[in-house]
Amino acid sequence: MGQFDKASNELLRIRLFALNQTQMADYFYEKILCYILFGAFVEAQSAIDEMYLSLPDTALTTSTLVLQILVYNELQQWDNARQTALFYANTFPSPQREDMQTMIEQMYAKENLPKLKSEKVSRVLAFVPGLAHIYAGYWMEGTVSFLLNSAVLAFGVYQAYHGYYITGYLLGAGILSATYFGGFNRAEQLRQKRNEESIRLFNNHAKKILLTP
Repeated sequence: MGQFDKASNELLRIRLFALNQTQMADYFYEKILCYILFGAFVEAQSAIDEMYLSLPDTALTTSTLVLQILVYNELQQWDNARQTALFYANTFPSPQREDMQTMIEQMYAKENLPKLKSEKVSRVLAFVPGLAHIYAGYWMEGTVSFLLNSAVLAFGVYQAYHGYYITGYLLGAGILSATYFGGFNRAEQLRQKRNEESIRLFNNHAKKILLTP
């Protein structure tokens, strides 16, 4: 039904002491998977840590290795992702193992990692309406934001210049306040959206490499 949040909550009701080691491995696989599908990657990492504490036999956790890699990628923990991916590659026979190791090393090379947009840079650019939108890659929306704020500012100045101070303040300054500060929130949303898209593309590429027959 696609209700992965509810599935995650149902899994929490299971008493681990009642499970054997194999059942527990299945439990953690489903738990990590539901968190990923729900987009709760921090919780997924916590489930991974809990799994290793609960299952001393790491052979039982092999089925979750690809899920772990996807989680680490989402959290931008590139070193953990790379090490886990190389460990996963070791589960394959030669020469497939060597080919996969080479592709993994290339994938996690610094120049091939997702080029994510900086929150700090975005906040600074947001002081100029539309500039942070453009930085996030949304040129059209950034242009519209700049023109809209410019038009409202010009209207307020025009009204004040001709002595319509109340109109200039209530309409010009009031609307400008909403559009200007609203632009800060929108810019952050767009930055996060762009980063999520970049990581999603990276994870899709990772899945093609890791799930190669």
